[in-house]
Amino acid sequence: MLKERITRILERYGYWRLAQVAITAAFVVLTSLFVLALVVPVRLDSRPTDFLPGASVATAQSVPEILQVKTPDLRELSRVVRPGLFKAETALGDRPRADGTIKNIMSQLTLVCVMEMRGEPVAYVDIRGGDMKQCKVGQSVRDLFTVVSIDVETQSIEVTIVGHKVRLSR
Repeated sequence: MLKERITRILERYGYWRLAQVAITAAFVVLTSLFVLALVVPVRLDSRPTDFLPGASVATAQSVPEILQVKTPDLRELSRVVRPGLFKAETALGDRPRADGTIKNIMSQLTLVCVMEMRGEPVAYVDIRGGDMKQCKVGQSVRDLFTVVSIDVETQSIEVTIVGHKVRLSR
């Protein structure tokens, strides 16, 4: 009975059409298996498998211990990574363009006044372009310079520009 049906189908549609139906059916089955594999979550076996001698299983709790996560010291990072246009990792004294860079930055700076505010020395520096900044000791101004010291008596400040100490006075 089945043989007669297959024979009738082959006579009616031919071998080529039967091959097309078989390929389409195989494609539908494989596509549905692929979609099913994406949808169904994979279960992880908690039993350890074969490891090398001395190896251990890493769990979520042991990852920080394995990697030895350490909070960085910002002072160490500031010696290597320095934001800004004119700051360098090392002093530029031995490089021929260092003097030109320092002179260029110095030409942009004008010390306006030095005074004490609330018992703390403060300096006002005019940066070319009409930008006046209030400076305190240890403060970095627009990545151009860092204030090292402020002397109220002599009306001067000492700054570092690309690693070199320079004195500005009125």
